Amino acid sequence: MDRRAVYGPRDGTVLSQQLQHRSDDIPEGDIDVVLQAKRADGVFWNYFKDHDMHVRVLDVLHQIGFYGVYRCGRLVYDCHLITALVERWRPETHTFYFRVGEATITLEDVQIIWALPIDGLPVTGLDIERSTEEWQIYCREYLGFSPDEEAFKGSRLHTHAIMNFIRTVEITHDTPRPTVVQYTRCIAMLLLGGLMCPDSSGNMVPLLYLSKLEEINAARNYSWGSAVLAFLYRELCHASLKGKAAIGGALQLLQFIWQPYDMDSDRIMAYAADFTPELWRSACPLIFYAIVEIHHPERVLRQFGMRQNIPEMPDSRDMTLHQISRKARTGTDWGVQHILHIRRWQRRRDTIVNRPPISNERHTERGYWEWYNNITRRFVSSSTSRRVESGYQPGDGCMRDIVAEQIQALRLSNQPRPTDVEGLSRQRRSNSRMSTSSAERDNIGVDIAGPSTAYTPQDYYVPQPSQQDDWFQSAPYMPSHAESYSAHVDLDLGLGVNQPYAPYNVSPIPFPV
Repeated sequence: MDRRAVYGPRDGTVLSQQLQHRSDDIPEGDIDVVLQAKRADGVFWNYFKDHDMHVRVLDVLHQIGFYGVYRCGRLVYDCHLITALVERWRPETHTFYFRVGEATITLEDVQIIWALPIDGLPVTGLDIERSTEEWQIYCREYLGFSPDEEAFKGSRLHTHAIMNFIRTVEITHDTPRPTVVQYTRCIAMLLLGGLMCPDSSGNMVPLLYLSKLEEINAARNYSWGSAVLAFLYRELCHASLKGKAAIGGALQLLQFIWQPYDMDSDRIMAYAADFTPELWRSACPLIFYAIVEIHHPERVLRQFGMRQNIPEMPDSRDMTLHQISRKARTGTDWGVQHILHIRRWQRRRDTIVNRPPISNERHTERGYWEWYNNITRRFVSSSTSRRVESGYQPGDGCMRDIVAEQIQALRLSNQPRPTDVEGLSRQRRSNSRMSTSSAERDNIGVDIAGPSTAYTPQDYYVPQPSQQDDWFQSAPYMPSHAESYSAHVDLDLGLGVNQPYAPYNVSPIPFPV
């Protein structure tokens, strides 16, 4: 049997690394591994469940640009769902390959979910080399304490050392400003190393990150959103390879919404000045020191309410970037090493993708589905395990989704489409909320995400406990009084049935109100 003809890709010019991809082993039963999600934020959230973070600390955290991350709190990870997503992730294009086409986490998702700055300087620079004694002096100056030698591993610091220091400090209205700033840097480092960019260690944070927090007034000038997304892309790419058993990165962002976020809500409109929506569609490099990954909005245009065309071939040179890391590269100036990509980032406004909006008749250009069916990985599990139902059996793996798209298109408003971006954003939200019957969802596999709860204003949001998960060392947290959205994902992985997972609620605008 020709496995490529059955499972795909039939045309290997786009997904050229199939033989190295973890999905290549699944049909033969050679892999049955649930990825372990690496994170080091359990102790942090457990502590602040019983200790309110002082408003002065929250103010500095907002000044840095990390308040949105704290605001969203800690969510439980479904490692089975994450594994299923990774099996559909492709490092060649930085997108997931579903039956409905490509999808990915974009700069829009990062900014809406966590409110991280997008427009700004790339997070890069000199990977400085210091002795343990020099790192201790550095930590004393910027974190407010000098960790023991055992807390260091090269240029990385154990998160428990930071957490132990936090337990000894009480911030009040009379606490000197420098102490408040040092304390907040500790919080920021724990968020970076524990939730935003957790690596394979699961409990260490590079002190390299602290260099961007030295000047609090300048910290928000960096594009933390693109840095976090670059780190997540890199982790997804590595985890998608054969033999990998763990994944790090901001996995909370995997709970992105296809479209839309409610950009017309009063809460989002009140802080629209902090967003840079034009950059959400920028085809640009994402930079985080040694990491450079490419953002490909041109491959997921329907996520922006635009008609999807056949995208250009991915640049094979981008794959070589996956081999570059900080390992054994202390002393490297990554701002010099990646100067060409930094220059591309500086021209990010010149690479903003624009296409015609989704029309009443179609969501894709002619020929897209024929092309996609040839280049995609059509099935993940063994074809012999597919349950065969009575009735018509379509031979084309994408046919069901083509029918679903046409049914949805028939419901779209007949009013003229707006030409401006804001009008398009409003109408795409209206279109996506049009109802789909339960019978159609069962037969076609379409799911609709929409608003679920009301928002109650308060001065500052403090994460509240949710259900207990024995997998983690502490309880997860998520907003208790916030407008939220259900990112409900039904993955048909070639098993013949949809497998629903419990929705996660994500606060779309994590700012103080």
